[in-house]
Amino acid sequence: MIRKGSLILVLAAVLVLCLILIWIYPPGKAANPPLKVYVIFQEDEARMLLEKFKKETGQAYQVIRMSSGEASYHLLDTDKTGVDVVLGGTADLHEQLKNNGKLLRYSPRMSDKIPEAYKDKDGHWTGMYMGALSIGVNERVWKGDPELASVPYPTRYEDLLRPELKGKIEIPDPETSGTGYTLLASLAQERGPEKAVELMHALKQQSSTTTFSGITSAQRLAVGDVAAVVCFLGDQLRFANSGYAIHSSIPPKAGWEIGGVSILKNGDNRKAAKKLIDFVLSKNAQTAYMNAAFSLPVIPGIEPNPLLADVHIDKLLTSYRADEAAAARAELMKRWRDASK
Repeated sequence: MIRKGSLILVLAAVLVLCLILIWIYPPGKAANPPLKVYVIFQEDEARMLLEKFKKETGQAYQVIRMSSGEASYHLLDTDKTGVDVVLGGTADLHEQLKNNGKLLRYSPRMSDKIPEAYKDKDGHWTGMYMGALSIGVNERVWKGDPELASVPYPTRYEDLLRPELKGKIEIPDPETSGTGYTLLASLAQERGPEKAVELMHALKQQSSTTTFSGITSAQRLAVGDVAAVVCFLGDQLRFANSGYAIHSSIPPKAGWEIGGVSILKNGDNRKAAKKLIDFVLSKNAQTAYMNAAFSLPVIPGIEPNPLLADVHIDKLLTSYRADEAAAARAELMKRWRDASK
């Protein structure tokens, strides 16, 4: 039989243990809270990665899908969001967050394998993929248009200004779209801000509308709402691989993106956030993502999707700098708004 005194000691020990557990994990707070992730690229691609991460680590997650512009405005204007990781989006977005003190410094396991141009030298963000701007043409729409059928496919941005294309093209809005801002910023770095805004404004006037995001441009191109768009090549190949008749052409000295990943300083789950960064830069995750998103890998030794075989990085605007694009954003956007009045 258990003596009365021993029983009291056991009950007291259980009570103390319960109090400790309540203090560590208060009511309403999960022992392993879900990792909250802002996703800037396509949600299905993100969930593919995050499901693999969950299977490997047991970590639950929540996805909030936003464009670069939305994420920028929301994160820069709010001190406490509860969000842990920004997954994807052009590197100038991550540079803005860094410059405003929003990011935690963290160098993931594979960071030493990533070229310096594809990561922040201070460790606030790391590139996880690369993509080039491209002119996409819907071949069915083009060949079926009496005004366009005999016109060569565009290979330069200026080709989109042909009178036959008036109202038949689209570009993403640089104010809301990371794709659109990459187009504007890369033109500015190549030609100077004045000529860049002049060309962008001419493309806007030529467009049926400016789209909220780059993927929206690719979607509208695929279904035949427009004859041609400018967006990232990976978004065009996503639809071409699904059977849509899309012809892609990377212009000379085209701008390009480094899709970044970073940890928000005011997030709630730093430990899991660091694990996720390590995971998305692992060889298995990189290979899976590159084949799903038609992006170029940032880590050597990973074969890109065969549809990217004709992409030559040395033909792009190799001098493009994401940090300079971030620093110039306020000035370029003011010029863009003034030109649009």
